[in-house]
Amino acid sequence: MLALAGCSSVGTTSNNPSDTYVYGTKSVYVPQDSVENYSTVPASYTLVYTELVARHGSRALSSPKYDDISLKIWQAAKEQDALTPLGERLGAEIERLMAANVKMGYGNLSKLGNQEQIKIGERMAQRNASLLNQAVQNQQQISFEYSGQDRARDSGLAFVQGLENVNPDLTPLISKPVKNKAQLYFHKQDNNKDYQDYVEENPQLRAAVDHLFDQPKSHQVAREMLERVYSPAFVDQLEAGQLSFVKVGKKKPTVYNDVEAAIQLFNLYLIAPGLADEAGTQPWNFTQFVTPKESQWLSYVLDGEDYYEKGPSFADTNITYKMASVLEDDFFNEIKGVQDGTNTKAAKIRFAHAETIIPFAAQMQLKGSDTGVSRDTGYTLQTSPWRGGWVSPYSANIQWDVYRNQAGSLLVKMLYNEKEIAFKDSCKPISTGSYFYQFSELTRCYGK
Repeated sequence: MLALAGCSSVGTTSNNPSDTYVYGTKSVYVPQDSVENYSTVPASYTLVYTELVARHGSRALSSPKYDDISLKIWQAAKEQDALTPLGERLGAEIERLMAANVKMGYGNLSKLGNQEQIKIGERMAQRNASLLNQAVQNQQQISFEYSGQDRARDSGLAFVQGLENVNPDLTPLISKPVKNKAQLYFHKQDNNKDYQDYVEENPQLRAAVDHLFDQPKSHQVAREMLERVYSPAFVDQLEAGQLSFVKVGKKKPTVYNDVEAAIQLFNLYLIAPGLADEAGTQPWNFTQFVTPKESQWLSYVLDGEDYYEKGPSFADTNITYKMASVLEDDFFNEIKGVQDGTNTKAAKIRFAHAETIIPFAAQMQLKGSDTGVSRDTGYTLQTSPWRGGWVSPYSANIQWDVYRNQAGSLLVKMLYNEKEIAFKDSCKPISTGSYFYQFSELTRCYGK
């Protein structure tokens, strides 16, 4: 069993003012920088290729679960006359959210998610105008791949719309969407059964995740949140494990304790900003059920779960992210093709999921995803800089721009959520503090 020293005393306000609402990996997309702040391209180098992987944009709930269970818990409280005045209002808000999800289709891209991707595509087209103008002139293709999931395909189509808004001549050059599950949905593939078994069954991993949810602070926050809408006696029943509810598609009931019940409701708060347009004339009001400090703590708990299951995890294992090496290899192979002339495309764009971006960032050892934690301390806001809102918000994207000079030397620069960032520490840029790297240096430091 893990000692996980100090987890229960983690400060909830680390990195966040006390009045800031936090959304973790459900944060709507905000570009982290803009082109006027980017580094000047070294003299004699021109942009010859770009490639990108992006998470899908803001979306509906992936399936009826958090909303359905939250409503069933609310109905149980109503039957016991255990609703507070605020709690009386919760049921209608849940039902309104459920109706919006049904109308748009569970798992589908929202209007905001569509706009996020259009805007990212437009900014890329403006930023890389010289490359795309050259592509039109030389009739160079743009390859478009996705995970096989509709929301990833639709995100890519929106991104393409953004490219075409800026440069309509690109339309005939952009490929139809091609499924690539091996590289963009690798966590579900048969060849990664060792990972799937590890996440479901590894005792130390499960103990670490369980600890996040079961630490005293999690119960304290859950009770504060739930007593805003339910009577203390009803919350006592939840905490004692006396209430169970049947999930959609299941026959046997599942017990939901206080923390689990709070997490169901918290997930409705998380999903709401990405569905702003679907709310209609009456904006969602789930923030009345959650305080900023509660959002910070519960986001830490959910971030920790993602960190352990998909990200850097424990420092002595790479099982949660080594499967992303297929995508890492493809990023390098595309540039090797530019180098030897076998890749004549102008760009490759890929659309996937948090389950793709999070392990890819860990495999590449990028900022915030570069180190695992020791098994005796575990994931806390102090022991790790990993934050879901940076690593994989909706529409998270990682782009490599490739530059070439007359001698055929290649430089690579990376953007993460449209911010220039360094490759891992063992890679040396062309000069101290530069974001440009010789491609030969990247192949050396990544062993490619």
